[in-house]
Amino acid sequence: MLKESLLRFIGLRYRSPARSHVHGHLPFRFGLHLVLIAMAAVAALLTARLVSDAELVQVSTIPSSPLSGVRAIAPTGETFLRPGVSHATTESPLRDSLPNHQDSGEKPDEGTLTDGVGEASAEAEGAGCGLRALAEQIDPTEPYVLYVVRPGDTLGHIAEACGSTVNNILLNNAEVDDVSLIPIGLQILVPLIQAPIETGILYKIGHGETLSDIIDDYINVTIDDVLAYRPNSLSDPGDIQPGEYILLPNAEPKPVSPDGWALTPPPPVSPGRFGLPLAAWSLISDTFGTPRGAGRVHTGIDLALGGYPASSVYASCDGSVSRVEHLTYSYGFYVIVDCGGGWETLYSHFREIIVSYGQGVTKGETILGISGSTGFSTGEHLHFEIRYNGQPQNPENYLDFR
Repeated sequence: MLKESLLRFIGLRYRSPARSHVHGHLPFRFGLHLVLIAMAAVAALLTARLVSDAELVQVSTIPSSPLSGVRAIAPTGETFLRPGVSHATTESPLRDSLPNHQDSGEKPDEGTLTDGVGEASAEAEGAGCGLRALAEQIDPTEPYVLYVVRPGDTLGHIAEACGSTVNNILLNNAEVDDVSLIPIGLQILVPLIQAPIETGILYKIGHGETLSDIIDDYINVTIDDVLAYRPNSLSDPGDIQPGEYILLPNAEPKPVSPDGWALTPPPPVSPGRFGLPLAAWSLISDTFGTPRGAGRVHTGIDLALGGYPASSVYASCDGSVSRVEHLTYSYGFYVIVDCGGGWETLYSHFREIIVSYGQGVTKGETILGISGSTGFSTGEHLHFEIRYNGQPQNPENYLDFR
């Protein structure tokens, strides 16, 4: 008692001796338990977050309640979707207005793809994007599917799984600029297209736009084509409204020069396999077969362009680009188009090439590049060749250049 009184007198708290060794450690044990519980809670939260992030690499499927034969609606915007890497067009703001499941935290639909990776990941079980073979019913608010790229995916596998084509994916996705390398997590937009149409560009109407204005930016499509496509639900060109989706059947965008060269009009329509590659030229500066010395002859025709600099050079046949090469000598920048059946056309001395290897081209419509004077050239001109089974032919036997 005396000890307790003295301690209280000097202001210290008196503590009775612990009743046992165990009771003396109770505060320490209680604190340790709290620390362990807190660590377990943090671990649980981190695990949930990781699972949530992993679940995002899935695929958005078509709407659960599709409709048909009605006009498509979408958020407003300014321009259109990706015309394709070789056309060097600008990226479309339409993608910016599409639902972004990764940013919103919305959980994509499950079960449309297996969890496997590698070459067959996109085409597992043929489920892919959840598309039907024929899109007979198209939701007006979402006439597309968003496929999220996963490890091992290729454009070919994605196109097959989604019932589409690589070309159609390139036409509608500005972000895809390399067919051999597509970033994991990138959203690929695949339009729902009703048979018998196989390709088309999904377009979002902007304020003040008319159907005529829109069509002027494309080739291979007319106003009548857009009106005839049933899911557009348009009976008159004036029916379009800002914020609506329309599909431009079989459309391809007009190429735009990356360096801003003004594109010149197409040449007059020519019957037969070949067409003129230019709308105009100054004169024929060199004909086929002109001796070049050492037993060599000129293998094409030279069309001088002194009065028509930076002319748009058009494909002379239907086919695909089989060669794109940039030389500092000889042909300079040149393109070869495979016309099929053993026929080829060659175009050289470009200052700028617009098309890319493997791209399909249409006679008199697809611009291959901008004329120039690269390589072995003494002035701006187009060197043009027609070949059969690798052997140069006289272009004047097939086209009238006079």
